[in-house]
Amino acid sequence: MKQWQIAWRNLMRRKMRTFLTLLSIVIGVASTFAVIAAVDSAEKSFPIFIKEAFAKADFTIAGTEAYFSEDVYTEVDTIENATSVAFLKENTKLVVDEDEISSIQKRVVITGYSKLDTKVTGFKLIEGDLTAGGAVITDRTAKVWGSQVGDTITFDTDNGIKEIEISAIVKYTQELMGPSSWNMAKYHHWAVAVPLPVVQEWFALEDKIQGIQVKANHVKELESIEHEADHIVKSNSEIYMQPVVVNVVEEFQKMDSFFLALYIAGFLGIALSAFIIFNSLYVSIKERKNEFAVLKTIGYTPGQLQIMVLTEVILLALLGTIIGLAVGYGMALGLTTLVFMLIGIQDGSSMVLIPGIVMSLIAGLIVPVIAAWYPIRKVGKISVIEVLKENKASSSGLNKWFGIAGVLLIFSSLFIKHLLLVLPLMIGITLLFPYLFKLFVILLRGFYRIVFRFSGDMAMRNLNRNLSRTSTTSVILCLGIAMIVLMSSLNSALLQTYERVIQSTYGGNLDIMFHHIEDGDLETIRETKGVADATTYSWQSMIWTLDGEKRMLPVFGVGEDWIDRFPLFMGQQEAHSELIKSLKSDEIILDTTSFEVWGGKIGESITLDTLDGPKPFKVIAVVNTMKNSGYSAFMNDAHFEESFGVKYERNALVIKDDETSPLQLRENIYAQFGERVEEMWGPEDWVTVIGSVVTSSFSIINALVVLAIIISGIGITNTLLINIMERVREIGMMRAVGVTRKQVIRMIMLEGFGIGLAATIIGIIFGILLIYMTSGFMEFNSLTFEFGVSELIISIIFLFGIIISLLSSFSPSRRAAKIPLNEALRYE
Repeated sequence: MKQWQIAWRNLMRRKMRTFLTLLSIVIGVASTFAVIAAVDSAEKSFPIFIKEAFAKADFTIAGTEAYFSEDVYTEVDTIENATSVAFLKENTKLVVDEDEISSIQKRVVITGYSKLDTKVTGFKLIEGDLTAGGAVITDRTAKVWGSQVGDTITFDTDNGIKEIEISAIVKYTQELMGPSSWNMAKYHHWAVAVPLPVVQEWFALEDKIQGIQVKANHVKELESIEHEADHIVKSNSEIYMQPVVVNVVEEFQKMDSFFLALYIAGFLGIALSAFIIFNSLYVSIKERKNEFAVLKTIGYTPGQLQIMVLTEVILLALLGTIIGLAVGYGMALGLTTLVFMLIGIQDGSSMVLIPGIVMSLIAGLIVPVIAAWYPIRKVGKISVIEVLKENKASSSGLNKWFGIAGVLLIFSSLFIKHLLLVLPLMIGITLLFPYLFKLFVILLRGFYRIVFRFSGDMAMRNLNRNLSRTSTTSVILCLGIAMIVLMSSLNSALLQTYERVIQSTYGGNLDIMFHHIEDGDLETIRETKGVADATTYSWQSMIWTLDGEKRMLPVFGVGEDWIDRFPLFMGQQEAHSELIKSLKSDEIILDTTSFEVWGGKIGESITLDTLDGPKPFKVIAVVNTMKNSGYSAFMNDAHFEESFGVKYERNALVIKDDETSPLQLRENIYAQFGERVEEMWGPEDWVTVIGSVVTSSFSIINALVVLAIIISGIGITNTLLINIMERVREIGMMRAVGVTRKQVIRMIMLEGFGIGLAATIIGIIFGILLIYMTSGFMEFNSLTFEFGVSELIISIIFLFGIIISLLSSFSPSRRAAKIPLNEALRYE
């Protein structure tokens, strides 16, 4: 117990230094805990969310035409040990009294289900009754509409005005996805579920359905259920069966780079706090040399002195870790929510805390001890004779081997094609930095002398006096600046790349999804005001098998007569029409993402499920596209219909004229076709969506890096306070011979400014090097970016670094100026 009391007393000698060091540990532990908890929670919740959202059924039965007979469902529903639900989707328009709400904002997709209360529909009830025969809406829709159970909603259908009472409100779900506001309804329709007979009656589609979803009650019965369903399907040429498959691995792999960057940013905080611990403890031991020498003379062994200092470190680490875990839990809640929003999880499971707690405990307790190891060893080597001689010549030269090792590590990182290159690069910067800092100080000396005269000259002298300490402090900020330069530039560069690829591969200014396209619709679209040209196309998510596992692959049927005017991909030298024309019936084109997932080579075959069973298709080209978020395949449209049997089209591509705005084009199309339009998306919508995801991703990472930079600001403050304590008598002598308080403040501020300026400029240089190195391989959704540096981003980061250094210098400079003259002259 006495040992801990002594340790606490020693820590309280320098309360401000102890507080700042403790604060750096707290921030480091908290950021580590938050990152690990958020990523682990996402990794646990994402597969569950995807399966619940997109794979509630085991397989679906669909028609080769827009509708097929309900008799098929009657037959399928007799299959034992299975739950089946028939559905029918139609488009209608909401009747709303408000005049300011436009027609396009009233679009509703109304889906009729044969059963609403099943594990296939999977609605999570909040209020009401799913079996009451009324409409079902989500909580988000209810909030925007201001509706509740028992209210009546009215629709304007082709067969007149129809009304139905709301019988249930459920949690937001993929099947009933709707806009979050009336303004967003300009771009996305509302969704309502009702009993199947209601839709059949309202739209005069008695005995018609659009599809059937089937789920086995038990996994072991799935094979026999599929066999019975397959027998029903083969007896009817108007339908086909597809297993429901979700690409969980592919979807989650898109986040790998983001999660890795998140880990690096999170661990950066604890790494920088280690620098501060090292610096503080190293100086503390130098200050207490006399004390340790006296203790040795009265019988303390080197081991006992080392244990004394180690106890101080453990006590500091323990306090910082406990507080950091408490703060980190709050940060983890916020960060997990942000990550869930980013990857689209609406209702995540509970947070995963244990790995984060374990790693944070290790980081908070072990890292400080490791950082303190060298200073603690120095305690045991203190010589009583040297201390008694009062030999204060302590200028230790720079270790050339550290510099050589730093250059080698930086050079080696040039050959690493992975974001992990950040680790050897940053270690190399740390080892080489004292040389770079010394060079920078030499270059800055003349400027300081000319502009700031006495204060500048004294600041330069003080920076050189403790070169190792000030360079160590400066490198902390340098590493944070380098990381934020990289992440901010990646954000900007990827946004530009996305916009370029989206605009080049979207196929026009608008992609319209109809319920189905009828004869004459294409001509009607072309004659619509604001339309310069239009075409229609088919696409279908097909099943392919990879390593014995079934996956989904969206395949587009492309016409050679229109692909040059409506490009859906890029990356080939020859004209798109020539490439599509050359495709044989057993050939296919993959995009970059699907090609990488497949793992084969051009000329090899990929197997897809067709009407005639599994069939190999030779991959003859790889292209870039942003259709279906960059995960697609392309075939000649004639071969597409022949292989997959889909006899109707749902999508139309539109090019607008120069005088029409994108929103006006949508309104003109909707005015022409009304409720038959299900979705309308333009390239600008995808740019906004993708831009929001990318910016949100990097904003989270940058927030963690900013925390690390705050730690570096603490380091600057700590170092300046240490320098002031060492020079109390010197500052007193300067004051005695006429140096004013303003000059003292300016001198200390210039020291901090010099530390921050060196860190910022060198950090920006290494950040630009990181941008260059990552531009060859760093990708987001399989898109890389071209090397480029934004002058605006660099300017903002430069100002940020300077402001951090000046703010960190303010408190120490004020403290130095307030030291009473009589105390300063008596100080030992």
